[in-house]
Amino acid sequence: MSPPERHDRKTVPNDRGPGPQALIKPRLARSAAVSPARCSALLSTLKEISTATADRQGCHQLLECISAELQAEQAVLILCSPLTRELEFVVHNQDPAVPRMYVDHYGDLDPMGLPDYIKGNVSPPAGSPTTSVFDLMEVVDYKSLVSTEFYNDFFKTGGIHYDLVALVSASSSARGALCLHRARQRKPFSAEEVAILDMMAPFVGNHLEKMASVSVLSVLQMAPGKGVILCDVQGRVLYCNDVARGLCVPMRTTDGTPRLVEDVSFVGYSLGDLKVLAESCNVEVSSREVVLEQGKLGRLITLEPRDGGALAWAEPLKERFGLSNREIEVLNRVMTGGANKEIAQALFVTEYTVKKHLQSIAVKVGARTRTSIAHAVRQELGLTP
Repeated sequence: MSPPERHDRKTVPNDRGPGPQALIKPRLARSAAVSPARCSALLSTLKEISTATADRQGCHQLLECISAELQAEQAVLILCSPLTRELEFVVHNQDPAVPRMYVDHYGDLDPMGLPDYIKGNVSPPAGSPTTSVFDLMEVVDYKSLVSTEFYNDFFKTGGIHYDLVALVSASSSARGALCLHRARQRKPFSAEEVAILDMMAPFVGNHLEKMASVSVLSVLQMAPGKGVILCDVQGRVLYCNDVARGLCVPMRTTDGTPRLVEDVSFVGYSLGDLKVLAESCNVEVSSREVVLEQGKLGRLITLEPRDGGALAWAEPLKERFGLSNREIEVLNRVMTGGANKEIAQALFVTEYTVKKHLQSIAVKVGARTRTSIAHAVRQELGLTP
């Protein structure tokens, strides 16, 4: 696996030096043996790494172990959020302001192109290994690097000079970069230390796979306002949250198959063409591959209402029950699983105001609870089984 290529940027010289692409040079061939003494010590470190829990605390444990083994002053694990697709950072002995600087500006100047790789915008070459280790000095013209904005305003400010990077691509949903840093007054990473990180990198990949599985579960519970459906590779539904059920209400029975309504969980059913789902329910649909338990692959599907998507049934309800525009807005969010607090935040009102609207809706619809309100509305629209 080579460093991600920077096809998206032009090489434009400036007062800081040449652009990022001009710094990349072919990776040097290397071969280094790890001494028996280091191998013996490494076994205990690998054992400790393998016990790290699949969460941020486990990432801290992993970084601490690897940093101690390779005597790195700082360590950073860069991941990608499974829901937002934004970069996330776990740091060891580094000012949290440094990752923020990277995200806000300097990631675009990174000569290694790590953001594109971690987000999956750049694919590893076919047949490449799932892990690969690079000393930045091997792949970058350092004479040119030290004259760039990236080095002077980011590396130098963060106390970084030597950078050892492990690219990990355990799966499409478990990508990351482990970066180890040393200051300029320290010695560069030795060939033996690079070889040691080569041996550790697969264990980092195993950890990322475990995290990917756990993170999918956390996404299922932490996706307010979004419909979430989890399928296996055959399209069988494994999980569906309440928001997705609400957004899928317009799906009607046309061939005897169950409708996707609140009273049907449709877990175990097969989800077919996503374009049909998007058009029928007037929602934006996105789908991507994820790693499930025990390394199995699946699909994580998220649904979001399009602008004006709730208006298709607004006028009939307003006319039938005498609802106001604001009550329609509240009802729409109730139908898609919104809690009172979430509705209040979305409409910029207090929770007390939301409760008053719900009381008014209940009276007009002839129902007493949120569930019975939703049922009455679906019955009126002909969407109940």
